[in-house]
Amino acid sequence: MNDAELTPAGCAAIRWDVVVVGSGMGGATLGYELARMGRRVLFIEKGSFLHAGFRAAPAGIAGSVVGSLAKQATPNTDEAQFLAQGRWPHRARAIMNIGKLEFRVPVGCTSGGSSAFYAAALERFSPADFSPAASFRGVAGSALPEHWPISYQELEPFYEQAETLFRVRGAPDPLHAGSPSRLLEPPALNPRDQNLLEDLQARGLHPYRVHVGCDFIAGCDGCPHGPCERGCKQDSAWACLIPALQKYHALMLPDCEVQRLEADASAVHQLVCLHAGTELRIQAQIVVLAAGAFATPSLLLRSRSAHWPDGIGNHFDLVGRHLMFHGGNLVALSPSRSLDHSGIQKTLALNDFYSVEGEKLGTFQTLGVSLDIGHIMLYLRESAELSTAWWKGLFSPRPVWWRKLTSPFVRLGAMVYFYLYNFKHASVWVSIIEDLPYRHNRVYPDPKNSQNIVIEYEYSTDLKERVARFRAMLTKALGSLRFMVLSTGDKIDYPHVCGTCRFGDDSETSVLDRNCRVHDVANLYVVDASFFPSSGGTNPSLTIAANALRVAQHIHSLLPAITDTDRGKDAN
Repeated sequence: MNDAELTPAGCAAIRWDVVVVGSGMGGATLGYELARMGRRVLFIEKGSFLHAGFRAAPAGIAGSVVGSLAKQATPNTDEAQFLAQGRWPHRARAIMNIGKLEFRVPVGCTSGGSSAFYAAALERFSPADFSPAASFRGVAGSALPEHWPISYQELEPFYEQAETLFRVRGAPDPLHAGSPSRLLEPPALNPRDQNLLEDLQARGLHPYRVHVGCDFIAGCDGCPHGPCERGCKQDSAWACLIPALQKYHALMLPDCEVQRLEADASAVHQLVCLHAGTELRIQAQIVVLAAGAFATPSLLLRSRSAHWPDGIGNHFDLVGRHLMFHGGNLVALSPSRSLDHSGIQKTLALNDFYSVEGEKLGTFQTLGVSLDIGHIMLYLRESAELSTAWWKGLFSPRPVWWRKLTSPFVRLGAMVYFYLYNFKHASVWVSIIEDLPYRHNRVYPDPKNSQNIVIEYEYSTDLKERVARFRAMLTKALGSLRFMVLSTGDKIDYPHVCGTCRFGDDSETSVLDRNCRVHDVANLYVVDASFFPSSGGTNPSLTIAANALRVAQHIHSLLPAITDTDRGKDAN
């Protein structure tokens, strides 16, 4: 491609085969696969290209296409600081049965999206997750389908492809019928985690090496706090986006916000974008949304017209609904003696409580960070912003002695005490408990400021009870092992948001069809976690990537055949 096409205006002059909005697990994976198959792909990313910095960006990425934060048009200095860190800059108002709060949604906004900040746990869903209603017969009111529109067997070859693409390391889960048998070898456990592995096995549990997309080069700690600078952690930027740009002639417009889609009754004709204060209109044969399960439905709902008065794909008022997270607890596990715990922290998992006597609960795995005073303080600060439960306790009609005992200051003192005397060498674990889809749980653009979102969410009694049951089962199973529950109550895993544009076979009960195409819109697809009709009980990232590979194959089959002349043009 010539230099003129490397400018934003040049990108707007091209009719692309595929435009992908977002560069997280879904968008980057799908875009990579289509570019590899010879399609002309443009990525549009609201955030900046932060991987390895601009100076280290490979040729063909740095330059006029890759903007800088200096060009990002935002009058809000606070928002600019969040963007500079690769984090979503806008605020959310949450209206919840546990209270009202306002916060910044903890998701990524950069090359790689939220995967730039993940601990790279890439676990498959269980085959049972694809028939979710069977595990929740006693739960009333949820919109769980009997089956996903695709089966585990249909997705399995794409799981294998994704595990290869993201260089997943680990060991088979002895309790998971669909656990992969061929994974790259993980590094040796540090002495503390080896001791914990043996202690858990001695309790009759079934720990295994958690599946992680990371090369674990010398000095690697898993980069849990932001984009990996060395390409060791296989987030979607290193595994997919950068190879698509370097090897397969894809292009990228970072620092570019898609404000709305313009569509008639049957197709999207252009994307209206803002780049450095200038409006761009981008055209493509196929448009793929992968901005995340908060941003994608918000974009669809903002895209109103005479053809779509309630937003694109929203004939039956389903866009943004069936919002799901994951529930759970943080738990510190300490070895019986002081042992070296340096190095990687995302090491172990167990699924003994994933399904118990037909009831679905979830997984239990290392979080990927070490426990120290700084992490305790960070956890308390984030919990205070993302949960109203503690503050409600201060003003409830409970006795004064109870309010004092449960105040955050007492909790902080107790946690620091336990840390200093018992948990200096502890490993931090997290339970991931499946949430269910309810129509009344939803996300939509804030009427006061369309950049922000409103979350309406009822933390269900069912979820709260299952989180408590998991905690009780875990406590009993751990027995005499030294552990401390760091969080109880209404903990919600906001980065695991999903379900807001669910796929299905019936257009009256789903937004997308089985190939993740918006019903009645011929050229519009969604491949982020919005498509989930149920949340599963483990990390969503690998399922997002596998599905993106599946949808990429479908889209490739729809586009015109690639000729030798086309390949010659791309080589120029």
